[in-house]
Amino acid sequence: MFGFSDKKKIRVALEPSQRVIAIGDIHGQIDRLTTLMEQVDSYREDNPVEDEAMVFLGDFADRGPLSAEVINYLSDRRKQSKKQNHREVFLKGNHEQLMIETLSGDLTRAELWWKNGGKETAYSYARFCGFSLEGKDIHQSLTLMRDHFPKAHAKFYNKLDLLYRKGPLLFVHAGIRMDKSIKDQNEEDLMWIRAPFLDYSGPKRKFMVVHGHTIMSGFKPEITPHRISIDTGSYRKKGKITAAIFENNKVRFLESGTTTNFKSSPFD
Repeated sequence: MFGFSDKKKIRVALEPSQRVIAIGDIHGQIDRLTTLMEQVDSYREDNPVEDEAMVFLGDFADRGPLSAEVINYLSDRRKQSKKQNHREVFLKGNHEQLMIETLSGDLTRAELWWKNGGKETAYSYARFCGFSLEGKDIHQSLTLMRDHFPKAHAKFYNKLDLLYRKGPLLFVHAGIRMDKSIKDQNEEDLMWIRAPFLDYSGPKRKFMVVHGHTIMSGFKPEITPHRISIDTGSYRKKGKITAAIFENNKVRFLESGTTTNFKSSPFD
């Protein structure tokens, strides 16, 4: 499953010289990611603009089996983007938050992380870095993971942003409190919020929110008056990773849901 959708009109507009490309939740699916990014980069090369940014919306790791490879790829992209004429922004999702907390020694939500994809990530790093977790419990596994964690990956995780705004588009992982100003948002909401944001039906704001975090029905992007969701179930076999390309007052979606090399979690 792959290809561009038709352009869809939205109620806000970027400047003619601007473009933002948002990439939805990845969750350890390196083949789907690299297939998508080849097409995104080809589109960028064929359609250059003066002011361009690319925003990865978080949840890069966990659930899928190749999280270390995903982080390695994204870390390399960040380095390369500094040599180019566009900006690449990487946002912190709830899965990044849980991992950073746990590996920093705060075990308050270690079990939550482990049971929601953290185990897959630990085994991914074991293969990637050449150590074994066989027969190890969670605490032994975390110690080994800390001891072997690549410095470049730690640097990548420690430089994640919480939100990014370009004109009337606000990019976050999960969403916001629509009744609060952007500067008064709670960090936990930016990474975790669901119903109060998804179900909001109040007055329109001057901006629209672009987010991931919650898989949309039918694994399809969703546009409402206040938000655009591009979490399309990257770690599910029938799901995909979605890119949203924003130009002027339109968005088009590019999806990668190839199953040729799809790998589900060995712990499912």
